[in-house]
Amino acid sequence: MLLAADIGNTNITVGIYDGEDLIASWVLCCDKNKTQDEYGIVLLSLLNFNLGPVKLEAAVISSVVPSLTEKFRLSLEKYFNIPVLKISSKTKTAITLDVENPKEVGCDRIANACAAYRLYGTPAVVVDFGTATNFDVVSSDGRFIGGIIAPGLNMLAESFSFSTNLLPKLKIEGIKSVIGKNTIQNMLSGVVVGHASMIDDLITRIEEELGSSVITIATGGFSSVVTEHMKKPFDYFNKNLTLDGLKLIYEINKNKIVC
Repeated sequence: MLLAADIGNTNITVGIYDGEDLIASWVLCCDKNKTQDEYGIVLLSLLNFNLGPVKLEAAVISSVVPSLTEKFRLSLEKYFNIPVLKISSKTKTAITLDVENPKEVGCDRIANACAAYRLYGTPAVVVDFGTATNFDVVSSDGRFIGGIIAPGLNMLAESFSFSTNLLPKLKIEGIKSVIGKNTIQNMLSGVVVGHASMIDDLITRIEEELGSSVITIATGGFSSVVTEHMKKPFDYFNKNLTLDGLKLIYEINKNKIVC
């Protein structure tokens, strides 16, 4: 079995693969103050409670939080005694990073692009609803050619309370009408429907720049809230896209990693 972990700015998503099947997944709070022992004990407890005694063969991790990357890797090696593949821009994947500085590309975006290329075809655009909303563009010949980074839904919602005195804190949820009848609905429309309009327009602009239509894939928790208000809904939704990409990258590199 393989453990795949995506360390983001807000959450850590962990999945367990048995062959091709994702048999369990959990979302942990990204806590920079936790020690490697604390992370190890949490992971060990989750596996034992949910799956019973299991034999992990290896792990693969992506991280956009440098202070946690090594800590998490060491916890896996210590508590599970398995080799760990840490994804970077130098890791062999199914795609080519065709950008000015490949080192700047987040590991989660590499995994998303790899999964899109292998699972759904190209040209493709992955929209990942995380702390930021990332657009990852993969060309027809399997090159990650860049994309777009926009403020995420929670980031936009939190900006109200940081920047204004009278507007309330906003919880992201679905909305039926563009025209809000109260302050909360007004704010939700601006964030959710505004986000949907942004995505519609940016995908159209990407297609114009590429000179062709694209396959669109959504991942991340808020995609279902937003897609309801898009003029052209996503072609695919895969909440585990990043984990699937990590598994694919592991398969390419598994003979090269050692404990």
